Amino acid sequence: MGESKLYRIDDLRPNNWYINRAKLERVRAAWKAGEQSTLPPVLVTHIDGELSLIDGHARTFAAYEAGATHILAEYEPLETIEGSTALYVHIHRKGPQLGIHRISDLADRVVDPEEHRRLWVGYCEAWLAEHEAKCDK
Repeated sequence: MGESKLYRIDDLRPNNWYINRAKLERVRAAWKAGEQSTLPPVLVTHIDGELSLIDGHARTFAAYEAGATHILAEYEPLETIEGSTALYVHIHRKGPQLGIHRISDLADRVVDPEEHRRLWVGYCEAWLAEHEAKCDK
């Protein structure tokens, strides 16, 4: 397991371009009930020398909305994270082209679960299908 510590939210580059509204509503409810400490740490890694938020976009966005400046995160080296390293790197590099530099940039990208599946999961699946032979994981 990686090291868990507090990271500054504005230092984390999202590695997802959309937030699932249903997940966000569940996390918002935890914050409203004062139960945010029961939420698991988010997952971060380094890509191109920057901290990349790999998992926990709804948790991080809800923390940001609630005025938090830091979030508990587990750090893992990129090569040890489950999934396609090549896809994570692609998403990290393409994000700024879409205006995504920090979690606040996802404010207008909160979508219903069906739309999240179509826009995000569909994109990732299509990218992997096209680049599968090139992926290192």
